[in-house]
Amino acid sequence: PDTVTSTNQLSLFVRHWHPATLTLDPFHEIVLDSYYVDELKEKLSEKSGIAEEYIDFAKPSGFFPCDMSVLNIHSDLEWNPKTTSLDAWPIQINEDGGVLFYKDSREELKTLTQDERNELLTKESARAGAASTISTYSPRKERPLKIYLDRRCCVGEADVD
Repeated sequence: PDTVTSTNQLSLFVRHWHPATLTLDPFHEIVLDSYYVDELKEKLSEKSGIAEEYIDFAKPSGFFPCDMSVLNIHSDLEWNPKTTSLDAWPIQINEDGGVLFYKDSREELKTLTQDERNELLTKESARAGAASTISTYSPRKERPLKIYLDRRCCVGEADVD
């Protein structure tokens, strides 16, 4: 993995999107020395083996880990936004920990049958359901904080606010 050596560097999490198989690779961290899109594409090219001119990227909405349906990644994201800098609109990443998806622009989107679509929806709803069943139950009852003021020392003195 890349190592951050300066506070001026930008550390991003990236995932490779495969439209032909409707899959996302695990997160990888990349470290950039600047906010320029050209450097981002150069780093992604080194990591993936895709030529820079064929790398498309998009910023998913929300916060890490930016979970979204694989059925919507191709159509809902703005691929290859017209910007030269990552800290400019519409990307607006100006701190470490930002998430980007990238893909090979030559890869065609898989056409799904209705059965495949239903199977994917079932898998995703099961995954989303498993993620949302985390218990927030606490066995301890929260108790209020009581503050007692020692007013014995001030008997007979006027209150001054």
